[in-house]
Amino acid sequence: MSQSLVNIEEVDVCKCGYYCRLKTSRTPLYSCHRFFGCKASNENGGCGYFRWIDPSLENADESSLMNRFINGQNPIDQLKRKVKELEEERDSLKFQLNENEEKIMVLNKKLKEVKLQRDWENVKFNRVVIVFLCLLTIKWFFNIV
Repeated sequence: MSQSLVNIEEVDVCKCGYYCRLKTSRTPLYSCHRFFGCKASNENGGCGYFRWIDPSLENADESSLMNRFINGQNPIDQLKRKVKELEEERDSLKFQLNENEEKIMVLNKKLKEVKLQRDWENVKFNRVVIVFLCLLTIKWFFNIV
């Protein structure tokens, strides 16, 4: 077997005599890298057994890993930046929505005013037509009599 490949089919046994669990790191420095670790934690009397599964980490020195994450390759930092960008975009869209809602309210008010004005003009026109018809009817009536 090549030295760069790690066989995870063979489970390690720790100093406590337990089969080690295959775990995944959640720390910023070693995010998403797999390792075998003692079943019991150090706080619970475990032996602290530990072995990286990912071959790139077996011989990696801490400074090279730190440089990788400082240069923006840390997935957690990338996700945090993306979340921040999305939050800023959300806030901008909320602001635009509020502005547009205010514009809609103003336009609705103007529309009501225009409708009222139009209705009033129709009423005035109808009055003129009725007066005109009344005058025609009176003239017709007096011409007959």
